[in-house]
Amino acid sequence: MSVSSRKEIRDSVLNTARQTNTQIGSLVNDFINLTLNEINDPGWAYPRKNFTHNWSWLRRKTTFSTVASTEDYVLPRDVDKIQVVRQTASPIKLRAIDDDTFYLGRPDPSTTEGNPRWYRLWENEGVSTQLSTADTVDVVSSSASDAGSAELSVTVWGTDANGSVVSENYQLNGTTKVSGTITFAAGPLFVSKQKDTTGDITVTEASGSTTLVVVGREERVPQFQVMSLFPIPSSVITIYLEYYTRIRELKNDSDVPQFANKWHWVVRLGTLAKVFQYLNKETDLAMTQNMYAAGVRSMVSADRTTPDLIKHLSSLHSIYPLIHLRRSEDVIV
Repeated sequence: MSVSSRKEIRDSVLNTARQTNTQIGSLVNDFINLTLNEINDPGWAYPRKNFTHNWSWLRRKTTFSTVASTEDYVLPRDVDKIQVVRQTASPIKLRAIDDDTFYLGRPDPSTTEGNPRWYRLWENEGVSTQLSTADTVDVVSSSASDAGSAELSVTVWGTDANGSVVSENYQLNGTTKVSGTITFAAGPLFVSKQKDTTGDITVTEASGSTTLVVVGREERVPQFQVMSLFPIPSSVITIYLEYYTRIRELKNDSDVPQFANKWHWVVRLGTLAKVFQYLNKETDLAMTQNMYAAGVRSMVSADRTTPDLIKHLSSLHSIYPLIHLRRSEDVIV
């Protein structure tokens, strides 16, 4: 029998563990998503190695445009790990640089503008657009069904004029806007939601109606990485970004893991191991966990095998005569 959807995985695990759905069915749904999160970062399956692996099927690409004299840019919310950043205005692959090295070579970076050649990543922010001025915040759903329950609430937190952390809870009222009473200081905010909603939740700045963030129906806490470019762009150019996203959690019984069907059995084993742990069946847990870890290692091995991948060129200049490698590009100027 094919075990692919959340319901099929849950039913198979419950049958194997000789449990009924009414006993731990909802817990199994959580165990499935915990397993998917473990598979997303499989280093734990290699306990004696400092190992990491980025799944090829999680690779995505996008672009964004720079703004003259603007250093920081909010990346799409699904960016987990950066693979390649490049620009073609003065064709170059941008290189990541740590703060110590950056400020050692350029103590005052604010005076240098041009075409970016380096980037740094900052902590996550909770909104895609920050408050431009101190203001209250409004919250509204795209669905009238998001009303009438205390669980249908959204929390917004930030700082006030004194720099103190403040927060406000918004009881959703469907498509009717809910206005806040706390004035947040200009700058970043963070938004969280108690449970899944029927509609998307839009958070806006009260006075200007600027959309600060849209929280998806299955999203709890939107997070955005911030990329700082150097030299600071002096004009509008296109930045090409290739990155890895995360494995999507299964929210509905009809949802299936987004990787190949042939590996869905690994999710079943990881979920089953968690059920045995919950039931204090130590022998079954040890055996199943070992099989699960071996399955993850098999997934990694298969994903790293690309028969036609070229890792090295025997003569770079003979194949690509227009490419010139310059050591000077490694120096911040």
